[in-house]
Amino acid sequence: MLLSSNASAQQDPGTPQQLSDVQQIVAVVNDSPISLYDLKQRVMLFMISSGQRQYSQQEQQYMQQQALQSLVDDKLKIQEADKYKTVISQQEQEQSFASYAQQMRVTSQQLEQQLNQAGINKASMLKQIEASLAWEQVVGGLLMPQVSISDEEIYAILDRMQHNKGQLEYHPREIFLLVSENERRDEIRAAADSILEQLKSKPNAFPMMARQFSQATTSAVGGDLGWLMKSELNKEIASALEKLEPGELSKPIETEDGFYIVQLVEKRQILTATPTDAKVDLQHMFFKFSDKAEAEEITALEATITAAAAKINSCEDLAAQGKAIGASETGELGDLAISDLPTHLQQPLLDLEIGKATPPVKEETGFRVFVLCNREEPQIRMPDYDSIEGSLSQQRVGLIARRHLRDLRRDAIIDYK
Repeated sequence: MLLSSNASAQQDPGTPQQLSDVQQIVAVVNDSPISLYDLKQRVMLFMISSGQRQYSQQEQQYMQQQALQSLVDDKLKIQEADKYKTVISQQEQEQSFASYAQQMRVTSQQLEQQLNQAGINKASMLKQIEASLAWEQVVGGLLMPQVSISDEEIYAILDRMQHNKGQLEYHPREIFLLVSENERRDEIRAAADSILEQLKSKPNAFPMMARQFSQATTSAVGGDLGWLMKSELNKEIASALEKLEPGELSKPIETEDGFYIVQLVEKRQILTATPTDAKVDLQHMFFKFSDKAEAEEITALEATITAAAAKINSCEDLAAQGKAIGASETGELGDLAISDLPTHLQQPLLDLEIGKATPPVKEETGFRVFVLCNREEPQIRMPDYDSIEGSLSQQRVGLIARRHLRDLRRDAIIDYK
């Protein structure tokens, strides 16, 4: 079944067409139905995550297949969580929704407004969040106890870090597409190629895309794997990361379990301080422009903001300063490592004096200015026992979780209509 290319043009809730979509079933997973309405909503969530507006018929077909597979997985995750009487409260769902909005640098209300404008019911996204949180609890409660990390393994890593001092370690993000049936391997490979093409034009959308498309446990944190030594990485992934510069994307990496797309956030020398390890206290101001603004107006606004931002000398009462120069929004970002920020912001912040503002950074609906309130120079810190144990556990439980979900798929009764 191929949905129309303008599937995002949804009717208001309660229209006859939408009621028909709710009643039309496209799949049944162990007696739990998935409606055409659910499928359309998930497709639109995929579309808004990728940021692309025009899709070929082949891309639409793939997106619908992935959306349907995602809905099937969500049903399986919820059903598995139900076995252990796992309940995700409305408050937990709303908190996760707010966290997702924060990653997109918007408020919860603004994100809900964006979803509504795209024809997406917030409840559809909350259902996806509920499945993700429920699966996290299954992973933590059922699968995590299966992971055993010995003292010898942890001390061996600490010794290896001392031995490898000065060598490189990597901070990657991942999108993982599971191959549950070998006959679908070519189809999943094509899917990985399609995701990569979309990311090439919008690499900063990687965390959003990981949340929607990745089938790894790291999808809940935008695919973030944290800092890892080469020896802690899958051989194929380590080889790909060695060839990347910060911000770059790998080609799809094929493994026995599926396909990975990785993005290198940063790399650094083990137990060696680097400038981007510095912690910064940031505040920001946002200047909105109309979606009907002409190019000349936007250029003029950028010049005005640049001149005004250059006069900022401190973070004291920045809300009032921002209001005086026309900012529609101000706020604190708190203490962050420079390496955790988008690559295009890192060098400007390294060069910035405390109390000063960056030049305006253009976003989809306006310009954002960052003000440096404080900077703490990097220090060399040896990772402790607990952090290494946590990193090893995350890797192993991720592998077990992928295989457990694959087993659930294999054993499920799935009827596609």
